[in-house]
Amino acid sequence: MMRGVFRRSMMGRSMMGRGMFRRGVFQRTVLALGAFAMLAAPAWAQTKNSVTAAELEQILGEAGLPVSMMEDSVSGAPVASAQIGNVQFYVRAMECSGAPQACSTLVFFANFPLGRSIAQGDYEIVNRFNDSQVYGRAYLLPGSDAVGVDYVIELEGGVTGDHLSANIGRWADVIAAFIRHFSDGQRSS
Repeated sequence: MMRGVFRRSMMGRSMMGRGMFRRGVFQRTVLALGAFAMLAAPAWAQTKNSVTAAELEQILGEAGLPVSMMEDSVSGAPVASAQIGNVQFYVRAMECSGAPQACSTLVFFANFPLGRSIAQGDYEIVNRFNDSQVYGRAYLLPGSDAVGVDYVIELEGGVTGDHLSANIGRWADVIAAFIRHFSDGQRSS
């Protein structure tokens, strides 16, 4: 499961303050996300099929993101905590092997508290987002009264630094599209 044990245990730390979907906060966040999407590519020339914790930290750091690394409590796989503007997000490395562990799948996710109980309209907004987006999937976390979005980058088969950079930049676009969609959906509900 993508959301797995780590996501549940980190829920309080992975969510934004209750005012995320207010207009001023929303606009500043989208501007910060747009600036992030234009950052430089990682500095490797060969293709990679997987990344270690150190490489993941380097890749995110070279993208200008403050990052701290930890391990998944069950698998020991690398997990990065980073931030773009007001948005705290996590990158969970999966499908790992070797020593040190090198992982071929990166799952980016960000969770946002609603500040209220989940309503039927929230399911409709999430479904419309998922129906309209090629990249990223939205979800609801009923026990936590939160909503979130995730994005998967698959490295198996080999990717270049430029390809990975473009996909990390796309993550900023996914977050911005999700915030915009959810904010608009709440106003029209």
